[in-house]
Amino acid sequence: MKNGQRGVRIISAWARNQVAGFAQIAFPSGHDTTRNIRSGVPIGPNLGVLPLGRPVDVQPQELLGITLGGSNVAGDVEQLSLLLRYDALPGIDQRLISESQLESRFETLCTIEHSAVSTAGPSYGTPTVITTAADLLRANRDYAILGATVRTACQSAYLIGPDTGNVRIGVPGDVLKPELCGQWFMLMSRVTGQACIPVMSSGNKASTFCGVTADENAGTFLITWHLALLK
Repeated sequence: MKNGQRGVRIISAWARNQVAGFAQIAFPSGHDTTRNIRSGVPIGPNLGVLPLGRPVDVQPQELLGITLGGSNVAGDVEQLSLLLRYDALPGIDQRLISESQLESRFETLCTIEHSAVSTAGPSYGTPTVITTAADLLRANRDYAILGATVRTACQSAYLIGPDTGNVRIGVPGDVLKPELCGQWFMLMSRVTGQACIPVMSSGNKASTFCGVTADENAGTFLITWHLALLK
């Protein structure tokens, strides 16, 4: 956990297993330190490790104990991702808007297709500039990042750059629920009632990077980022 001030919340969590198992999140301020939050994970993705709309409060700098159960095959990797929201995080200036702000500023939709490569073993891969494949963003305009969809399943697709405070923001890489993943940040804003939709300036496109996190099976993942041009 980072040294946030005031509220810190886990607003979503998702897991991906190669064998049916579980994902567990325990921490000192939670209900208990034995299991606290434990959710079954089927083979493949589970977007419901936490109920949508019920963020979990945690304390700044608190140690999160993560336990994953699944495959006992040597080299197999199970994964869990957490999306956290800090009410205030000194030194990090992330641009976020609410769904109502999106509605008032919305101009038109657009997409960015990006090819991301993961490395063997669980890692964040090697991110590349978001406009590597196609640079069609209008100059000096703001874009809201609504969510992302993938053609090949992975654990998470993420962005990192000046407008995210150089902190990774992730979307589940689930091919079975594109209707949720394509509007992931809109959904987070809707169910929490808070500003959770990242905004990126096209002026920062050359320093905004996209990547994936995946299991031990390295690969190339084609991601479609769904954006809204803002007034």
